[in-house]
Formats: sequence, C-alpha cells, structure tokens
Amino acid sequence: MEIKFEKNLETKKKFDVIIIGGGTAGVTAAIASARTGAKTLLVERTGSLGGMMTTGNCGLTCYILHASNVDDQYIVEEMLSDEPGSAQVIGGIPMEITNRLIKKKKAVATEGNAGSYVFTEMAAFKTLLNEMMVNAGVDVLFHTSFIDVATEGSKVKGVVLHNKEGLTLYEAKTFIDTTGDGDVAAAAGAEYFLGIGEYDLVYEEDSSLLGRVGAMGVMFRIGSTDITKVLEYLKHRAAAPRFEVQIMSLQDYDTVVDCIKRQQMTTFVINGFSFGGLQIYNTPDPSVFVLGCPCISGNGIVPEDKSRAELEMSAMIESWMEEIKRVPGFENAVVLDIPEIGVRETRHIIGEHILGLKEILNMHVFEDSIGKGSHLIDISPVPSWLKKDELPDMFEFTMPYRSLIVKGIDNMLVAGRCMSATHEASGTIRVTVQCMVSGEAAGTAAALCSKKGGLTNSVPYEDIKEVLLDNGVIL
Repeated sequence: MEIKFEKNLETKKKFDVIIIGGGTAGVTAAIASARTGAKTLLVERTGSLGGMMTTGNCGLTCYILHASNVDDQYIVEEMLSDEPGSAQVIGGIPMEITNRLIKKKKAVATEGNAGSYVFTEMAAFKTLLNEMMVNAGVDVLFHTSFIDVATEGSKVKGVVLHNKEGLTLYEAKTFIDTTGDGDVAAAAGAEYFLGIGEYDLVYEEDSSLLGRVGAMGVMFRIGSTDITKVLEYLKHRAAAPRFEVQIMSLQDYDTVVDCIKRQQMTTFVINGFSFGGLQIYNTPDPSVFVLGCPCISGNGIVPEDKSRAELEMSAMIESWMEEIKRVPGFENAVVLDIPEIGVRETRHIIGEHILGLKEILNMHVFEDSIGKGSHLIDISPVPSWLKKDELPDMFEFTMPYRSLIVKGIDNMLVAGRCMSATHEASGTIRVTVQCMVSGEAAGTAAALCSKKGGLTNSVPYEDIKEVLLDNGVIL
C-alpha cells in the first residue's frame, strides 16, 4: 500500500545558522556560532545537551600528545603539571568547558589539568552547557526531531522539524549537521558512504568489508563500590594477574592506586572475565565508576538493528554484572545508568576533502587545519599491518576545514563523527574532544559565512583561522 502525504508549511522563524543535533559537536558549534555574532538555533531531539559526553557516559578524551610507552606518558603527565600548554593539543571552547567543570570539582583531572581522560558529573555538565547556551544567546529547541530539508537547487532553504506542535519549517542562511549520522546532509542529497568505503586501506585487503560499520556499545555507571578493596584484590592476584594497563592512560598499578587516593583521573582494565577485559574509569564521586565497553553489532541507522541492540544490551549488562559482582569491592555494586546505545559509525558525508588514515599516521599538518587530535585509531576492522603500538611517538594530528564542507551542498557544514573521513580515520575524530573541536570550527565558519549570504565558499579559510586563533584554538 502506498500513502501520499502532503502538508503546506509556512516558515515559523528565520536564523543565520541552524544546527541540528545538540550532542558533542553541536554544543560547541552553537556556542561558537552565537559568540561570532550569528543568530543561532540549536535543535535537539532529547531534553538535554552534550550527547555522548553527558548522557552517554563517555567522558572527555583526549587533550594531550599520546605517548607510545609508559615512560613517555609519565613525561607527558609531568609536563601537564608544570607547563600544560606544552603537552596539550586542545584549546578553545572544549578546554573552556573542561576547565570550568574541573574548577567546580565536577570533573576528575590530572593534577588540575585535562590529560588523557576527564570524567564528569553528568548533571553538572548538563547544567553548565545550558548556562553557556543562555549566556551566548543561542536559541535552543529541545524535544524536537529533524524530519526533512527544503532545498532550492544545491542550497538548503530550511529544515522541517517535528515536536508537540507538529511539523514546522525553520529557515537559515547556513546549516550545520551535527547529528552524528549525517541525517541532514543525506536528506539534502549529499554524497556519503556507509562504514568501510573504497577510500579505506582495509578495503584494499578485503573488499568484502565494504559497508561494514563499527559496533555499537555503551559505557555504563555503577555505584556502591569499594575501589580500595578492588585494588587490594588485584594486588594479590600474582598467580593469575587480572590488572592490566589501559592503553590510553598507560598507568601502572601503583599509579592507579595513587590516583585513587588523591582523587585524580585514572583508568585501568580488569581482565579474566568470560567477556574479556573490563575498562574502569573513576568519576568525581569516589563510589561511582564508569565501566565499558559491551558491544553489539548492527547498523545504527536501521531502526530494527538499533532496537534489537537496546534489548540485547540490557540483557548483556545484567550478565556482565553477575561476574563483576564476584570481584571483591564490587559485590554490592548497583547499576546506576545504562544510556541509550552508542553508535560509533554510520554515514561518512563526503566533503571537499576525505581525511584518511595515512594522513593521520603521518601526522600531516594541513594548511587549513581547524584543530588537533591525538586519540588512538579506535575502530574495527583496520589494516592488518596497523597495531596500536606502531603509532608515532608523541602522536598528534590535524583536521582540515575542507572535511567540514559538504560537497555539492552550497550552504552546509558537518561536524562530529559524520564529517568527511574514512572509516579508519573516523576512529580518531569520532571521540568526544575531537568532535567538540570540529564543532567549534564549524560554528565559527558558519557564523562568518552567514554574514556573507550563507555560502560556505564565501569566507576564506584565513578569516576563519584568525577567529579560531583569537579564541584560543590550537591549530
């Protein structure tokens, strides 16, 4: 049966910049856009901001050069204490947000600075983002879903939104897609590839992988724990060692114990479970920890897959907890929060440049850099020759502005995990802090473009660069 649906919509409001998606990239895009002088609307389908870094429990990662071995990582941590700027690769709004949380003691950090990880108090983080939206003058539309776009040639004229009021049409000069899945760009007719594409090196090894996407997963919170008891148990398991160094933080057992005592950010792995290793992250509450990361295969833009994953995830975590509670110190643990399933990868929108793995590994410095990153390539599968311990020492990379410009759509930018990058490169740019970096750049650029009519080619990169540098972004 085929049903035809038509409805005439009148424009409800007009803005300079409309951003769809109030998650990790969307919040920095909105703040940057409004601060740069654009009348800005941020549309969010839920009732809170921050996405994976608040309701998703993912924490914030990462701010510093990544070292390849424990000794170098200690050097980096010492640099953080004495001269943070020499080790950190992040500035601008992401660092402003993080430092405000640290100052309020709503985040655990490394000697008062942002390091490999920063984990936060969820409610305080949401409140801070709301406050920053109000202070920047951003119009926020909660509980509102994106439905479709209204186009005129290669230009988007407006977006069709839905909430309790029904269907509404909002117009803007420039649009930013921060939906994660590239929903707005795809609806506007932008080219994209799903998961592993022909641009990926792993595709050259095995063409049958075409279209495969990274697994979905969650980070879940537990409370009523005794971490001192857990660590004491791990210390005396010499015959069957269960403590494992976490590959990003590279903290050994004694360092973890010290960080717990001093309420510094720490993370480690407990192995020996039937499901493999369990990642442990501390939070501002000494009895609350974030655990990860149970994963389920599926395509995040297929409703049946995502629904199945939600059902399977709750059962999986219940099973995990049966084993976790056998570890002394976790015997009284309770699950405090299982977030909505986290989608690592779906659409990669094709931009004017597709960021690739070799550029990441070679630490290529782009002439149109909009910011840096230093995270491991955290996605699967990757080429057989690539191992985490083969990354360059003191690893960092840059992201080009051209990867934010949607090819074929004259007035749209993308930011966050749907930006123009290969499956392999997305393993570095999809993490929270790097999504915030691309969001700030997109918001800044969109605001400047809106003053010139809205087209993304109306403002030269040098003008965008000048504003980013003035705002403390590290390029």
